[in-house]
Amino acid sequence: MHTGRLVLTPEDAFYVPADIADLLARLRDIDFIDAPILPENEADYLLGERFMQLVTFMGCSPYIQLKPTEDSQPFCHLKIDGPYTDPVFLGGKNSNAPSCKACRKRIPQWEALIRAWLKQPKHYRATCPHCGNLQNPATYNWRQAAGTGRFFLLVENIFPQEAQPSAALLKTLQGDEDKAWCYFYIQDD
Repeated sequence: MHTGRLVLTPEDAFYVPADIADLLARLRDIDFIDAPILPENEADYLLGERFMQLVTFMGCSPYIQLKPTEDSQPFCHLKIDGPYTDPVFLGGKNSNAPSCKACRKRIPQWEALIRAWLKQPKHYRATCPHCGNLQNPATYNWRQAAGTGRFFLLVENIFPQEAQPSAALLKTLQGDEDKAWCYFYIQDD
């Protein structure tokens, strides 16, 4: 049973790393990822030797399956999603109402706002019903239960809130471009 995923993405939903091959090389250099799962598919990677040091797991002793099994059970690996031309929304059954940046109150009927935003993500502004603040939904606070972006690194088969990326991993993702990264969790429907 697949439990969900930890999603890593640039904080700026409109940003895509200039050189994705360089980003993957940096992740290999710190042993966060290893080889592609299948040589002909460079979108799915086995996790590296230092994965468990670069991601902190909550709880006593989580069991994380890091290699494929003969019976095709879900296992923890990295999947590249993107880059997309425009930002997309990633959410799951754990996603709930985001909050306004200005007043911090929850935005009702957010699903309809996201559908409208997806039609024109660069220019769409939604009005907060509580304070009147105009805000692009890409900048909502999703409380790590959803997110937006053009490029994502999905650490598959991680239960929401079970794992947290280390400062060293986030710094490696940032690289020389000095663009901060964030993370959130998606639980499958």
